[in-house]
Amino acid sequence: MKLLLTGVAGQLGSAVVDLAPERGLDLAPVVRAHRPGRLPVDRVFPQLAGGIVTGDVRQPSWGLAEAALDELAATVDVVLNLAGDTDWAASARDLYATNVLGARHGLDVARELQRRSGRRLLYCHVSSFVVAGGALGSIAEVPLPPDRHRTQYEESKWVAERELAAAHRPGDPDVLIARVGALLGDSRTGRTAKRNSLYVLSDRWRDLPGRVLPAMPGARVDILPRDVAARGLLDALDGMVRAGPRAEPVIVHVTAGERAPTLRNLLETARSIAPGAFGEWVRLVPASAERILWLSGNAQRFLPLSKGWRNRVIGLRYIGLDRIWERGRLADLVAGPLPAADPEVLARLTFDLPAPRPPVAPGDPNLARFRP
Repeated sequence: MKLLLTGVAGQLGSAVVDLAPERGLDLAPVVRAHRPGRLPVDRVFPQLAGGIVTGDVRQPSWGLAEAALDELAATVDVVLNLAGDTDWAASARDLYATNVLGARHGLDVARELQRRSGRRLLYCHVSSFVVAGGALGSIAEVPLPPDRHRTQYEESKWVAERELAAAHRPGDPDVLIARVGALLGDSRTGRTAKRNSLYVLSDRWRDLPGRVLPAMPGARVDILPRDVAARGLLDALDGMVRAGPRAEPVIVHVTAGERAPTLRNLLETARSIAPGAFGEWVRLVPASAERILWLSGNAQRFLPLSKGWRNRVIGLRYIGLDRIWERGRLADLVAGPLPAADPEVLARLTFDLPAPRPPVAPGDPNLARFRP
């Protein structure tokens, strides 16, 4: 199966590249011609050098040239949009250009490739679990209503989903909208392309006012190692291809769902692994959802927060609310187990704790005379 994909240098994109050989995937990454301050993609991923396509998700048809579209139409099976502006402090204009227009243009690309090839294609847009805004309890794999608590970033991801659903027409490529949870580094190596708000918060526990962390009782932290999430996403793609034509977009949650640890469990697991690594510990303080949402969305109005601290404060809503992302539709698509990770692995990745050392049996002094 050949994937035309964007966002290859991001957290999830890097994991897809890592998994491509074992999954038998051929990748054609869409990369901007100019990426100021970043290494060229062919240096980061030498194995992709021959398949790179120049384009920009913010442009119509992702800025792909006619010749490139002709060549891709003959071989591409899935158009996968992993690109996204994840800077929560970015302007509404920048967020809209990448997150909304990028999603719409991706559907246009899939339509055009399907038209030129005469083969049925699949378009997968990777959204985010943050589209839930301030919703609590069980979050279903369905289109979500407006929510006054959404940040500009969350709103851009939500609008993208709505516009894809509105734009989809009979005969279009099948559309999969995958809401992905928060991502950590690789479960085996710990390697990460980006440190999200949970990483950033864990780096600054000591700076929290009063060393307190507001959270709802039972708040869950829906996080997955990036390789685990990538496997779940690719399994969902396989399921969509097997299932055949769909009349409307399918929404799935590539998350930990009911397997997500509670915030308290994650913190206690980390402390049990390395009790001396944290100094004074933070205290969880019970808080209502309304207070957590208000604080995470309005603190910058009253405090001179840097961009980094603003992102940290917004991140409180992703660890402090009591909710579970349902995964029933994902289970219908995936032939094997759903994405999950051991709480100890999650704690080690989140807090950058050392890997466990295998036990070493004590030496026997009576055998010393046999040593060379």
